[in-house]
Amino acid sequence: MATLRTTLPSLYLSRLAFLEDVLFDEMPIEAGVFQRILKVRDMGNKPFVKTTTVASFGQVPIKGEGAAVTYEDLAGGFDTSYIADTYELAFRASKEALDDEQEEVVSDAARALGSSLNYTYDVDHANLFNNGFNSSFVGPDGVTLFSTAHPLVGGGSNGNRPTTDGDLSVAQLRTALNDIANTKDDAGKIVHWRPKVLLVSYNQKWLGMELIGSELRADTADNALNAFKDDGLVVVATPYLTDTNAFFLLSEPSKHNVRTYWRERPNVLHDWDFETSSMKVKIRSRWKKGWSDWRGVYGTSGSS
Repeated sequence: MATLRTTLPSLYLSRLAFLEDVLFDEMPIEAGVFQRILKVRDMGNKPFVKTTTVASFGQVPIKGEGAAVTYEDLAGGFDTSYIADTYELAFRASKEALDDEQEEVVSDAARALGSSLNYTYDVDHANLFNNGFNSSFVGPDGVTLFSTAHPLVGGGSNGNRPTTDGDLSVAQLRTALNDIANTKDDAGKIVHWRPKVLLVSYNQKWLGMELIGSELRADTADNALNAFKDDGLVVVATPYLTDTNAFFLLSEPSKHNVRTYWRERPNVLHDWDFETSSMKVKIRSRWKKGWSDWRGVYGTSGSS
């Protein structure tokens, strides 16, 4: 194939290089919403990645003078495996189209290919939240990502969803923060995680900013102090949430385990089809998203 390429017109070769630049210019995945709020890791050369949780210890008891120390065994938690999916899409441009100087048409097709991968990535990762209440999509502990009854290894359960879902409001945000403050680890101890991101659909962006950014409360004219302003929340809006009433709270990525793994970052492959005298351009990437533990995220599906 390399020998054949030396016989191709220089015009084709220059366009091929130009197409690769266009494709990468139209794929701002690294700067996307989900790359900023999820835990992003690389698989490297591993065919899959497996995570496991370990139940923490309970409270430390008082030891009497001369008495033996108390021993407590570590308890295994829940396992999660991440096996990357492969995403590919291609288009073909005839030599006639290239010879007739249809650069604009071919370049537009290249841009569309790059945009399609960017869109696919965003939709796929938004589905972590869109499917977070759907019993058809359960996680390592056997329940949905957002649940009122995540089983604890040490017994009992705890939740990261309100008992009554509601739309974004002062009252619902207060309920969420109170629930978060009562998050337990697998030994039943309170986990001190703090939300940093308020994830909403675009139609809720303005309300979210008013709720957390106003000097005074947004739901009253009584000049009451806006207590949310000191929580340091940042509103992140995305058009890919299918339920526009749902909203989510996340800690900083290093503190939660809703994650995504790159197995192969976006790249462009191209070749010349001898049989059809056409140029083929393909975009390809491999990744896997999921969650290993529910703590550090909180969500509600809204009232409707």
